[in-house]
Amino acid sequence: MKLNKFLANTFISVLTISALTACGGADEPAVVEENSTVATATEETVKPTTEEEATSEPEVVRDLGGLHVTIATWVDVLEPEVKASAQEEALWEYRHEMMKKHNFTIEEKALGKWNSTLELMSTSMIAGDPAAEVFHISASFVSTAMNNDLTYDLATLDEIDPHHWKWDPAVTDFLTRGESIYGVFPVQTPDNFLFYNKRLFEEAGLDPDLPYDLQASGEWTWEVFKEIAEKLSRDTDNDGINDIYAITTTTKLYDFAMTSNGGEMVSRDENGRFINTLNTPENIEALTWATEFLRNDYDAPVTHWDGGYEQMFIMGQVAMMPHDKEKLLLLQDMEDDFGMVIFPKGPKATDYHVTGTGAGWFIPATFSPEEAADIAFALDIWASEPPGYDAADDWMMEDYKLFRDERAVEETMVLTKQPGMMSLNNRLNIAGINANELYHAMLYDGKTTIEAVESVMGMLDSAVANANGDNLVTE
Repeated sequence: MKLNKFLANTFISVLTISALTACGGADEPAVVEENSTVATATEETVKPTTEEEATSEPEVVRDLGGLHVTIATWVDVLEPEVKASAQEEALWEYRHEMMKKHNFTIEEKALGKWNSTLELMSTSMIAGDPAAEVFHISASFVSTAMNNDLTYDLATLDEIDPHHWKWDPAVTDFLTRGESIYGVFPVQTPDNFLFYNKRLFEEAGLDPDLPYDLQASGEWTWEVFKEIAEKLSRDTDNDGINDIYAITTTTKLYDFAMTSNGGEMVSRDENGRFINTLNTPENIEALTWATEFLRNDYDAPVTHWDGGYEQMFIMGQVAMMPHDKEKLLLLQDMEDDFGMVIFPKGPKATDYHVTGTGAGWFIPATFSPEEAADIAFALDIWASEPPGYDAADDWMMEDYKLFRDERAVEETMVLTKQPGMMSLNNRLNIAGINANELYHAMLYDGKTTIEAVESVMGMLDSAVANANGDNLVTE
């Protein structure tokens, strides 16, 4: 099918999905001197060239001819006037040096919202003038982009290695179809963590390093988590009402429970197609456990939904917070010290587990091979760490500055980078799934786990079919 037809279909698909989703130039040839010894009639000899002189060649610098690359995203990435660290200083120096050396510029610019960059990509491609050289597409929409052949096959380019450690391997796998790789994204911050307040642990008679010790020994389980939650939930003034709670009331517990029990709402088969796997023993057990946990007096209702969840943890009103690592930035001014471990494992799991999303960077397929190669060359530089910070484990230097203790970095974060420890939360890679329809049915409407699951199976089946491209118009 011709690309224009795909583009037209995609434009329709994008509008539909958006409604459902709330949430080089002139390279100079190298000049190489040929050194030779020429015999003359007088047998005059020429001084032989040293090995160093023979192998010394001028560097061939790739000139991108003033190319400007825009990465269309939903948050501007601006160079800070005051750098927060030596690494940040080195990073921007390296970027400027590379842009000058290779004659290009690059920027990450907010050209839309998280749910509108695919629409911008498809409409501008239809018009014959892509609005950016690279598009950051949210996880819910990447399948639509790939199903409609909007994205360039990076596996055909030598300028970028999608299997380099700088790129998230789980995302690369998700964006791979057969021998083709349609997008990449830098190593992302995973989800499925539990932050905890060390002072509140001590006041409850618990060792502030207990979660780390349990995680290290393999004994960090749902059962132990519940025992700790009971001790942390305390009535400090004897009025019959808890003043300190273990956690806030959060439906995030359902997601974390399924992941930590070896389950997932949506999985993928060997061909990369999505499958509705909600109704499995692992998931039923996890959803039931989460509902029962939240029906105890361990959780406090969130006072307000605009940051109240995090604020209650920061203020010491709750002792633990299931969340993603990105929330670290909100905790930098927290008075109490905190720790971070992976969410405890359930009975069906053999190890701890974290998740990520499949958001990616994509080059529009309408660029020529030469244009795509130059764009990929610039993008690879943008995603690279500067010299001195470019080893596979140099990420630890920055993480040390964000945490209050070394164990969060040297134990928890190191664990997340072990093979098989992280996978994508495929539910987040599909548009049209409102997980709260399931979670609220159990938490607030009093439905049993089986009743709640059955009530959303139709919605899930439809969303999965759309993500697989089964409903594409092909005539």
